[in-house]
Amino acid sequence: MRHMTNMCVETVVRSLALWRTRSNRQFLAGLTTNELTLLRKVSTRVHPRDPMYVSGQAGHYLAVGLSASRAITDLLRPDQINASGSILDFACGYGRVLRFLRAMFPVARVTCAEIDSDALDFCRRVFDVNTVLSGPDFTTLPMPREAFDLIWCGSLITHLDEQSVSALLNMFYECLARDGVCVFTTHGQRAADWLRCGIVSYGLDEINQRASVRQYDDDGYAYADLENSPRYGISLVKRQRMNELLKQAGTWQTVQYLESGWDNHQDVYAVWKR
Repeated sequence: MRHMTNMCVETVVRSLALWRTRSNRQFLAGLTTNELTLLRKVSTRVHPRDPMYVSGQAGHYLAVGLSASRAITDLLRPDQINASGSILDFACGYGRVLRFLRAMFPVARVTCAEIDSDALDFCRRVFDVNTVLSGPDFTTLPMPREAFDLIWCGSLITHLDEQSVSALLNMFYECLARDGVCVFTTHGQRAADWLRCGIVSYGLDEINQRASVRQYDDDGYAYADLENSPRYGISLVKRQRMNELLKQAGTWQTVQYLESGWDNHQDVYAVWKR
């Protein structure tokens, strides 16, 4: 009973922090009129176990979601945005970006996929979405063919080895509708430079940090498991290598690219299936 009470209290605390942030003049400074309108529509409900929310950093939580919405808007042409279409948020977590997708496309049919069943339950209740329980093998997931007009995949490839990424891109190609757009993020040059300079570790020990940077420089794709997390770690990928993986997965019409375009950190790619 006490555990449930603590969770309810934490939910209220987090939601109130997001609500206050939406009224903070310093946070709102520099936002466009469209972004201000979007922000007012975004749900402020946050799950008490959402690992992306850091206490005292409600502004950053919202800023990351805003950055994703900005990248999607920048990479899509107006004629490619189908407001009543079908959207997939793959690896949605507890809805840090999903809440912005739902606000951007309020009448779209939204599906989210995640390996965490509690996160899926929360997203289903709060954001009115369909859900798919994911797993480590992307070749066996029950994803419909040519079903989605827009796929968003934020900070998943950043944790996968090259073989898993190839399987993921194949799945995206199969379930992306004709004329659909897939937008995803990776660790690129900025992440490699941060590792090289010791600014971040991404949870890797020093040996794996150095090895990852060398592999990135030499091969264009680097991966290392996190401790006690087989098949889930940290990856780095150069743009040229990612373009090669995309060609192996399908006949993508165009590739658009924003270096460090998500939260001034991860690279963003947008690919069209024409």
